[in-house]
Amino acid sequence: MYNLNLEDNEELIEIFENEYVKQGKNEKNTTIAITNKRLLFMDYMKDDPDEVLRIARGVDYVRYKEIYYQIRLSEIEKILKKELYSVVLKDGNEFEFEDDKLFNLINDNLIVVL
Repeated sequence: MYNLNLEDNEELIEIFENEYVKQGKNEKNTTIAITNKRLLFMDYMKDDPDEVLRIARGVDYVRYKEIYYQIRLSEIEKILKKELYSVVLKDGNEFEFEDDKLFNLINDNLIVVL
């Protein structure tokens, strides 16, 4: 389950589970959701107080992946194919990923945003 917190007029396009992402020496497998406005990076929150209750007392509840980082599509300057796909932001930051379908969806939606 996901807690997307969509904005007004924002539509979910697709969710990618267990997606490899790299920024410099930092690497992570994460969930990425793409909407018509943003890229949402999501995971289970380790500091969730309900999780402590679930472990300690056997309380059952539905866990939600929460947004821990987001990038507006309008902040993306370009996306390149290198060894991995590389997303370059207007502020100079950059991250890489390897999913072909995600690359195509970002490209398609960048055209709409720009």
